[in-house]
Amino acid sequence: MFLQEKELKEKFWKSYNGSNRAVRYQFECSIREGNADLVTVERFQDRYQINAFEFKLNDIKKALLQAEGNLPYVNKSWIVVPIEKKNLILDKYKNHLDEKKYIGVIGVEPGGRYAIIYQPRFKIKTYLHQEIIKVCVAGL
Repeated sequence: MFLQEKELKEKFWKSYNGSNRAVRYQFECSIREGNADLVTVERFQDRYQINAFEFKLNDIKKALLQAEGNLPYVNKSWIVVPIEKKNLILDKYKNHLDEKKYIGVIGVEPGGRYAIIYQPRFKIKTYLHQEIIKVCVAGL
């Protein structure tokens, strides 16, 4: 069980990016008011994809709103929650996720291992955003 969002974020990130799957990334990326918690640029099946992540311990409705706010600029928007929220997500929010299509949910165990609770579709068309461009060219 996670006591702080920071712990959830750190455990997830260590496990998720352990093999350096993100080519570029930025925490607290200002693609919308209030910032996305994390934005990654990843190479998957010879294509680049941009993902946004929102970390929440409890407020799933707020996480959904934030993830939806990230959608114009990313291919997939993810909500990252403790794994104990799996049944709540599938019972209460699955219809909403089906409707939004491009929002996915990842559950994280206390040790950092994660599992996809809801797989989003890949959104092909995104809008360019200055902050995403900065993430892409950082360090070049």
